[in-house]
Amino acid sequence: MNNEQYMKNLARLKEIEAKVKDPQVSLDSIDALLDETTKIVRDCYAYTRGLKDKVEALDSLTLQ
Repeated sequence: MNNEQYMKNLARLKEIEAKVKDPQVSLDSIDALLDETTKIVRDCYAYTRGLKDKVEALDSLTLQ
């Protein structure tokens, strides 16, 4: 994943949020959206966690 994909995922999460909050959307379709949300959140978490680890590694290099 890169920053562009991360930003697209955030936009998709906002789309999903709007659908889930819409009373016109059927509950059956929300189930699939929740599965998609879980995948996106896991992917984004892994991406940001990877960035955090890289920053911490750089910090440890500069402190030595």
